[in-house]
Amino acid sequence: AMASSNGKQHCNVIFAYTQAQAIDDGVLVHVGWCGGMKVIFTSNLFAEGYEDAEKRRALVMKGVEMLKKPDPEDSQYMKLRVIEKDKIWVIWNTGEGITFLKPEDY
Repeated sequence: AMASSNGKQHCNVIFAYTQAQAIDDGVLVHVGWCGGMKVIFTSNLFAEGYEDAEKRRALVMKGVEMLKKPDPEDSQYMKLRVIEKDKIWVIWNTGEGITFLKPEDY
């Protein structure tokens, strides 16, 4: 990084992979909306039976309930909850919505 005249660090982004690009590529699956937030599944998790709307809805409701409970590691930009240890996580990001994933997808 190079220092500018005002002393702040500047970093050049070499590559950015947006959520929209990941959805277009099939890495992420946009499954719907919840409370005005986009709900995304990684294709890896989606392929484990979450093509089924009822199974998916049950997981989304469980994840949303967990995200409502405060956690000391939450920031104003991100919350992460472990729904099932070593199997399923849910992440809420400002501006990105709610993403359900397997830990190895992180």
